[in-house]
Amino acid sequence: MSGKLNIETGVSEEGAPATGVSGKVAGVEIVAAQPAHCDALRDVHVKTWAVTFRDRVPDEFYRERLAMHRVRDWAEVVRRQTAVGGGVVAATDNGHIAGFCQYGPTEDEDDDPGEVGHIHRLYVDPLHQRKGIGRTLLSAATTRLRQRGMSAATLWVLETDERAQAFYRRLGWKPDGERKSGSTPDLRYRSLLV
Repeated sequence: MSGKLNIETGVSEEGAPATGVSGKVAGVEIVAAQPAHCDALRDVHVKTWAVTFRDRVPDEFYRERLAMHRVRDWAEVVRRQTAVGGGVVAATDNGHIAGFCQYGPTEDEDDDPGEVGHIHRLYVDPLHQRKGIGRTLLSAATTRLRQRGMSAATLWVLETDERAQAFYRRLGWKPDGERKSGSTPDLRYRSLLV
């Protein structure tokens, strides 16, 4: 496979499903994020988180988390995630980071990290949403988890974020019945990788 992906369909030029290898179509390229991308990863994370969670979480939580995200050391996040057998894939559009997906072994106590992967973060800059970038990033991350021998993957999504839940359901993810309660209740979604 050449690695060139159609961003709209998530399918390679040869017609096979996208396998998450680096590819470039219409100016968008999926690459393994490097510590040098840290400022751009932070900017996309902060911008997207601010838009996504405004009015969906309590104000104090929103302000505290946004401040925390502004100072997160993304070079360390990339290094740490890679060290545990995961990584961060980024979508670049003409050299600029348009979105990213952080993935690795699960950290949930009820799953085996040797068998279950986890999508820690999937963020696409609001200016680049609805172009297939999120789907392609998720495909790239789950392919890498499958290549590491994972049989399933999970992710947590805000219970009130119906748009995100619909996005994951369209891609075959299903709620597995687990819920985190608190000021920002989350639902866990699961996808089989085999």
